[in-house]
Amino acid sequence: MSHMARLSVDPENRVVMHCHPTNTLAMNYVHELDERKLTHTLWEMCTECMIVFPDGVGVLPWMLCGTNSIGEATAEKMREFRLVIWGMHGIYGVGKTMDEAFGLIETVEKAAQVYMLTAHLPRINTIRDDQLKELAEYFGVNYRKDFLNL
Repeated sequence: MSHMARLSVDPENRVVMHCHPTNTLAMNYVHELDERKLTHTLWEMCTECMIVFPDGVGVLPWMLCGTNSIGEATAEKMREFRLVIWGMHGIYGVGKTMDEAFGLIETVEKAAQVYMLTAHLPRINTIRDDQLKELAEYFGVNYRKDFLNL
């Protein structure tokens, strides 16, 4: 279902990958499972995040895996996002190649790791929203403007 939904948006997204990255999963327990807020936090963690997944990350709450309902919900998110996090379970990523799908997930995982390593500390520095906008404009990516606080 997810693959068919994504192909209807981008017929070149031929690879679907699902896995259970440790830091992304850990982040699910300490961060709101809200697409806008989670995406924004990930974008703030590493400069490349805005460039690699400017469309953001879709998020589903915990759902029973292996059911039609989670498949249908994931397929619906795939119409809007190339990455979908299953709350307290794992992540789906799509791409034109295995490398692209893996790279998307790996970038989220790296950002989640930075978040988990620093979340309990006072934040002194961050990538500001005006800087994220500047970054996206410089690299010519069509980002989710509604996910920034500008």
